[in-house]
Amino acid sequence: MQKALETNNLTPKELSRLIICKKCATLQKKIVLENNTKAICTTCKSTLYRKHYDLLDKSLALSLSTLIFFIIANLFPIVTIDLGGTISDITLSSVFLTMFEEQFYFSAIFSAFVIFLLPFTLIFLFLTLLIFMKLRIYEEAVKKMLVFLSALLPWNMVEIFLISVLVAMVKLIGYAEIHFGVSFWALVLFVLFDLYMSKNISMIALWGLKENIYGK
Repeated sequence: MQKALETNNLTPKELSRLIICKKCATLQKKIVLENNTKAICTTCKSTLYRKHYDLLDKSLALSLSTLIFFIIANLFPIVTIDLGGTISDITLSSVFLTMFEEQFYFSAIFSAFVIFLLPFTLIFLFLTLLIFMKLRIYEEAVKKMLVFLSALLPWNMVEIFLISVLVAMVKLIGYAEIHFGVSFWALVLFVLFDLYMSKNISMIALWGLKENIYGK
């Protein structure tokens, strides 16, 4: 556990040893953690950061699994809807393509960004920087990817899309027969893995991993 810190006029070196709680904005000192432990905010008791055992290999395995589920989710129909003998297969790509055809251009572009472009970019960045760190190469590229990843993560909303799909399916149950395809379950697993990574692998942990591999 860390003690709250109140101070002014800090040097860059001193600032690097501090962390701000995301929930209560309390400034606190970083401490060295043992494996599989976490630092707790003394004010609001929320988790500041964790130290994982074998973080690099675990993160690589999770990122690769997430990529596989993402690819499967985009290859096959999510659901098949039978409405009075009319059968329609719905894929992720058909969602924003249909919007384009109906001239909902802004909604189509936003959906494509949320459903495909952003998740793929995040997975690609995660996997690439972890491979670079595993091989101990391209330190400057890893640093830039970490910065870019920090900016993109707040826009990740795949779980909201999944909830929207489930709500739409519930509303259709009384009017049509709905069959969930392999891509639906792949999408569920993708979202679960994505949420797990977002919750348990913090940017602070990745920056610390980068410093341990390349040096400060």
